[in-house]
Amino acid sequence: MALFGTWWAWICFGIVLVMLELMLPSYFFLGFGIGAVLTGLVLLTGMTLTVQSVFLTFSILSFISWIVVRRAFRHPNSDAKTFDRDINDG
Repeated sequence: MALFGTWWAWICFGIVLVMLELMLPSYFFLGFGIGAVLTGLVLLTGMTLTVQSVFLTFSILSFISWIVVRRAFRHPNSDAKTFDRDINDG
C-alpha cells in the first residue's frame, strides 16, 4: 500500500507506459503515462492522499491528458472517405 503513495513509483510507472506507447503506437498508453507522471508530480508536492484519492487523481488526470493527446495528434482531415457506389457496378 505504501508504494501507491510514493511519487517516484508513479513517475516510473508513467515512463514505462510512455515507452510502451513507443512500441504500440495508439495514443492510448500515452494518456495513461502522462496521467501517471502528473500523479507523481502531485504527490511530489507533499500532499498526503489516501489510496482511493490517488487512484481517483490518476483516473482524472489520465482522462484529461488522453483527451488532450487525441486532440493534439488528430489528423487535420479526419473525415473518413465514403463511397456511394461500387467501382465494379456498370
